[in-house]
Amino acid sequence: MILRLEWPGFHLVYDEGVLGLRWSDAADLEVKADRCIEASMRPVSGEGSCQLVFRFKTAPSDATDLIVVRVDVPAAHVQGTEQLIQWLRHEHGVPDRQADEDQAAELVRIPVGADGWILAPTGPASEELFDEVMDRIKNDAD
Repeated sequence: MILRLEWPGFHLVYDEGVLGLRWSDAADLEVKADRCIEASMRPVSGEGSCQLVFRFKTAPSDATDLIVVRVDVPAAHVQGTEQLIQWLRHEHGVPDRQADEDQAAELVRIPVGADGWILAPTGPASEELFDEVMDRIKNDAD
């Protein structure tokens, strides 16, 4: 079965157990649907637009490495996107997980040299910003 969603700047195709996410002139991502551990929608405006959130595990085991994708969905495409999410839940057992769980997850810094590092080393301004953000999060939680 092939399912397609498309709006300006973005194209999503499900084909033979693979989700293909394509941003025009930016990026392509293909992930096996059985690696999807979350597919959810978050409202972002009073106009009906939402944000589609996918979380994928990087290995078939209980690995903690995640790929998180967030895509803005125009109001006109929200219903079709919700139908795709329901289909993924039914056909691939994607959990009915609330994206709010991301908010409750503890933020931890990935050590330099770990597999989760994307870029190293960071500059002094980035380190300062990271420390400031983490302080604000800690103070807001208290």
